[in-house]
Amino acid sequence: MKIVLRDLNEDEPKELQAEYNPKSLDLEFVDLKYEGPLHLQAMALKSQKTLHFWGDLTARVEEICARCLESVHEDVDRPFDLFYETEDKEEIDTLNDLREVLILEHPVSFLCRPDCKGLCPQCGCNLNLEKCGCHAKTQETKPFSRLDQIVRRVKEDSSNG
Repeated sequence: MKIVLRDLNEDEPKELQAEYNPKSLDLEFVDLKYEGPLHLQAMALKSQKTLHFWGDLTARVEEICARCLESVHEDVDRPFDLFYETEDKEEIDTLNDLREVLILEHPVSFLCRPDCKGLCPQCGCNLNLEKCGCHAKTQETKPFSRLDQIVRRVKEDSSNG
């Protein structure tokens, strides 16, 4: 959003609203899709040589769990509180800062729930929804079972003599 400073009266807050296309702002990722426009509801206050710009960014999103690959639909509400120096400027472009607020709030890896069990590495079934027989099989053939045998034998040899 570009805020034209001459449109603001000194020390009088002004309400601002806007809608953005998330794709045009390059906000979508592999695990995050916006289901509609991004809404901005904000206030701007010019005072002395500073612009205070605050409000909320809201949207409906679909996020993909990093463990089980299930999609979760939720409403996002990201508050922001920004300050800009206005000296020798006619307008302030806030778009990059608003984009940054949304990107920084997005987790590195989204989880559908904190205790998500994920997918079975052998058969790929969602362990949140069903149990698979792969776990019992892998217990019999642990990847380090041979190493466990060697450690046990070394311990036995050292205790025997």
